[in-house]
Order: sequence, then C-alpha cells, then structure tokens
Amino acid sequence: MRNVKIARLGALAGAVLFLATLAVLLARQFSLGPERPAPDFRTFGPAKAPVRIVEYSDFACGACRAAAGKLEELFKVYGGGIRLQLKHYPLVNIHPWSLDAAAYADCAGEQGKFREYSALLFENQEKWGGAKERPAEFETLARDLRLDWPELEACSAAPRTRRRIKLEMAEGEMKNVNSTPTFFVNGKRAVGPMQLVEQAKKFDNILKAAHCGPLGDCTEIQGKPAAF
Repeated sequence: MRNVKIARLGALAGAVLFLATLAVLLARQFSLGPERPAPDFRTFGPAKAPVRIVEYSDFACGACRAAAGKLEELFKVYGGGIRLQLKHYPLVNIHPWSLDAAAYADCAGEQGKFREYSALLFENQEKWGGAKERPAEFETLARDLRLDWPELEACSAAPRTRRRIKLEMAEGEMKNVNSTPTFFVNGKRAVGPMQLVEQAKKFDNILKAAHCGPLGDCTEIQGKPAAF
C-alpha cells in the first residue's frame, strides 16, 4: 500500500513538473508572462500612443547604442504617436559591467538624469564596457552631470535597485529574449536596429488608423505629446 502511495506521489510530482515546464515553453513561444511597467524615467511618450515599443537593452552592446540613435530619429518623425518603455537586459556573461551600468543609469534617473547618463554610457562604451577592473567612468560620468555621487553609489548597490533590474531580466527570459536590443512593437518582436526600422515602415498606417495627424500628432485623442 505504501509503495502505491509513493508511486502516486511520484507521478503527481512528475505531472506538476511537466506542466510547469510546458507553461514556461509556451510563455517563451508566445511572448507571454508577467510584465512590469518600466519606471517613469525610462518611459517616454503619451500613455495612449498607438505605437507601443518595449525595448530590452544592454549599455555595453554596440547594436543597442545604434538603436538609441534610431529611436531618437523615430521620435523626431512620429512624436506623440509613440510610447516607449526601456527595460534592462544586461548580457552579464559577455558584458561583465552591464548590470552595474544599468543600476547607475536607474539611479541617475532617480536624480532626474536617466537620459543624460545613458547617453554618456553609450558614448563612452569602449572605455568601460570591456574593462578588467571596476570602471572609473561610472563616477566620472556622474560627476560630469553634477549628480550626487555618494547617493548614486549607494543607490546602485541597493537591493531594490538590483531586484528591479533582475526582474526585468527574468521578464525578458520569459519572452525568449536572447540578444540585445530586442524590441516588441505593438507586441511584435524585432531584433536589432534594422528590424526596428522595418517595423517603423508600418507606423504611418498605424497612426492613420488611430486618426493621428502628420508627424504623429495625436493630441486630439491623448493630450500633449511627450518628447523622447
């Protein structure tokens, strides 16, 4: 009788494991899974914009630096028609300082200068990205922007900061992100700046269907656009 009970428990455990594995595989296949909104300092454009972009990025990634330029161009063209959420996906196996860079950028955001610090990280990528020792650039860039360095350093090491980044990494894993930059444009995957540009060819039709005016002027349906 005991052997039968043990066998049943083993079969039940096996079934639970199978279903959990199946759920993960399905979530990856169809880009399902829990999504947390990016913090306000990493979110750009009106909440009701017809074009919704989520980017998973790594500050040590050359293609991500190129994509940042493409996104700026798209915002200049389509303005308030785009809503962008930037999310972290540091490839720590090949970019050892990318998680630290993400943490410093977020903490700069808490001091009101996420975009400025991010731009400097990309501009100085070659100096810190492949460093063998802890890069001095993180502090240098912060001081160039007149940020409170002791506060920034403490914030970057804080468990809440690291947890937020790691949750976004886990979210990307569930969505089968395995390279950067990976975009989801209205839910459709685009990998790299060139695929983003291909998706952008559809923006005019999307905005037209949403009754937006020229240059992504959707003010009639959503209020004043926010710039990137």
